[in-house]
Amino acid sequence: MARVITVTSGTAGVGKTSICVNLAAQLARREQCVCLLDADGGGVNVSMSLGLEPRHSLKDLVLESVALDDVLIRNCQGFDILPGSSSPDWMEALTSAQFDHLAASLSQLDDYDFVLIDSSITLAHNALAFAQTSPEVILVITPAPISAPDAYTLLKLLSYEYPAKHIQVVVNKSSSHIVGRHSHASFREVAAFYLGMQLPLLGVVGEDKHIQAVLPEQQAVGNGDAPTTAARNIGSLADQLLIENTVLPEGNMQSFCNRYLKAVEVNDAGRITAADVLEIPVSRKQKLQRELEYLSSQVDDLIKEIERLRHAPEAAQRKLSAPLTESSVAALASDSQAVTLQGETFSIYSMQSSNGGRQYFAWHSLDDCLEASEPRKRC
Repeated sequence: MARVITVTSGTAGVGKTSICVNLAAQLARREQCVCLLDADGGGVNVSMSLGLEPRHSLKDLVLESVALDDVLIRNCQGFDILPGSSSPDWMEALTSAQFDHLAASLSQLDDYDFVLIDSSITLAHNALAFAQTSPEVILVITPAPISAPDAYTLLKLLSYEYPAKHIQVVVNKSSSHIVGRHSHASFREVAAFYLGMQLPLLGVVGEDKHIQAVLPEQQAVGNGDAPTTAARNIGSLADQLLIENTVLPEGNMQSFCNRYLKAVEVNDAGRITAADVLEIPVSRKQKLQRELEYLSSQVDDLIKEIERLRHAPEAAQRKLSAPLTESSVAALASDSQAVTLQGETFSIYSMQSSNGGRQYFAWHSLDDCLEASEPRKRC
């Protein structure tokens, strides 16, 4: 039973395809049977990043009825590839019968341990449905300021279909692990506050020139003798996925295909489309960036407030040591009773002490001193 994971991002240039390719290679090196489905039309797709020139593509499988075995590229860097088309919008014109054929073909991939889907970042609904209906999603972001608002916009779309999906974040192109974790923490707070979504961190991948460039020698990062920093980081991502080692409920390939069909064949009437959700002007992105900065400042203010509260008992003690009046004593007390001593009547006050008991004290004026030889005082 295949574990279906879609790798996606909110914008181009964050290294989504590189993460997907190299994650597939790292899983294969850990003796996992992996198929990489290239659903990213346009741009640098999986085949281009590996220097491949496939005879057939996913488009041929659907439109020309080419057999799945004839489309698959076997054992490339240890994993199989289902190549995508260079045309970004070809799926938008498919008929119901063609979608049925696509789903039936993809369901045959259930014998793999992992099916990784390199998702398109186009706003086209039929292409985006891969990420919307996937049981697991890896969302790739970077520390760059523009990355978080675009990723947040994508999250809004993902929340409309199959909200039970498990979404994890990978911070790519990070100058250090600390920077990567801080980028994730800021993004996670915004997603939790505005969307109510929990976004755990799968891992941080360091900035590495070997993973950003097209690989002319058809070598995925880390398949050489000297693993790079990025290769070790992506290896950690693979290890983390294997530690989880569970297929979520309705997480197999057949269930995924059924959800995908339901998403793409739903009647347009009354459906919230990608265009509706993503109709956000540039000013909105700028507002999201300000909200990120505001939340960061709130964290700083919260830290200061915690420090203030830590010293509050000392401040309260200093305040209580200041001169008191009988009215202020009465305001502090929770109870009082009148007592007569040597013909003089005065009040005894009580209040709850910090150890759970009660503390009693009395007040008398300057004229109430019982020992005339002593200076007049407060008790």
